[in-house]
Amino acid sequence: MPVDDLDLRATKIRLLCTDIDGVLTTGALQYGAVPGNDKAFHVRDGAAIKWLQRSGIPVAFISGLASKATEHRAQDLGVEDCFAGHLAKKPVLDQLCAKYGLAYDQIAHLGDDLPDLPLLRRVGLACCPADAVPEVKAACHWVSDLPGGHGLLRAVAERILKAQGRWADIVASYEV
Repeated sequence: MPVDDLDLRATKIRLLCTDIDGVLTTGALQYGAVPGNDKAFHVRDGAAIKWLQRSGIPVAFISGLASKATEHRAQDLGVEDCFAGHLAKKPVLDQLCAKYGLAYDQIAHLGDDLPDLPLLRRVGLACCPADAVPEVKAACHWVSDLPGGHGLLRAVAERILKAQGRWADIVASYEV
């Protein structure tokens, strides 16, 4: 199998950052009588986050919308870097680079809308769902055929883990 540019980029990844709304969710917000909103997250993305973590690749949530649902999901998955309510995302990226001692090219980011552009234009692996805005698609290395909320992070995680030679161990952990 030939190695392409995406695989070369994926081999360097040591941190995966992701937007939430429109990436890990469909972007639809459900409002009811109680203040706040509910979100539906894809279970396969959650499994992939755990695989990345076990492989030594932390995951960070960077969302413009402050949301208890996002914070709850981060807590459930053991995502310690949860930045909900941060429209200015580049300072968060810089903070994460300093925390983990990483350069931009060692980071992947998943985004779907204009606030993600400062990150997508800097990171080593920029990815977006099929229904991202045109400006984001133009800035990404990989435009998935999956829409937001339908397992994009799972697909990206698999690509990273395969490129780094770690996928076989993930699969083997389920063989009994």
